[in-house]
Amino acid sequence: METQQMEARIAALEETVKHLAGRVRGAEDVKEIQELQYRYLNALMATEWDLCADCFAQDALVDVHLHDPVRGQAAIREWFKGDLSQTHAGKEGDVCIHPVITVDGDKAKGDWLLYMMYFYPRTGQSLFWVQGRYDMDYVRENGRWKIAVMRWQELLGLPGGGPPTGLW
Repeated sequence: METQQMEARIAALEETVKHLAGRVRGAEDVKEIQELQYRYLNALMATEWDLCADCFAQDALVDVHLHDPVRGQAAIREWFKGDLSQTHAGKEGDVCIHPVITVDGDKAKGDWLLYMMYFYPRTGQSLFWVQGRYDMDYVRENGRWKIAVMRWQELLGLPGGGPPTGLW
């Protein structure tokens, strides 16, 4: 094989490796974002409010059904401990499914479908299910994926809307 042919093959192989490295990076980013979302939901169901807040970027925005928007990780932390702790007491069951995640450099978007089951704690019987949609923005902050914007909208829920009260 002549030098020119060898150089052409090497250049083609370098281009292939570059392309495959980009694809691997994209797949790793999607996996890390999925794990971030699962960490957030696991902390939410365990009422570990500090762990919930740690999933968010410093300048994050939370805009969820029936709540005023909250901006900034410190304010989000207080929102979890104050407002959200009134309706999420670790007595629900969450199933988050059908993620569609797109990554563009250090930013990403994700859509998820959430089913939340409320139950009566004295008997353990399920009372009802709520269905909602997460519309998420993610950002790579200090080398780690974080939630930049969390929007959640209820799609199916209780007649009259709103979370139940007096269950726990």
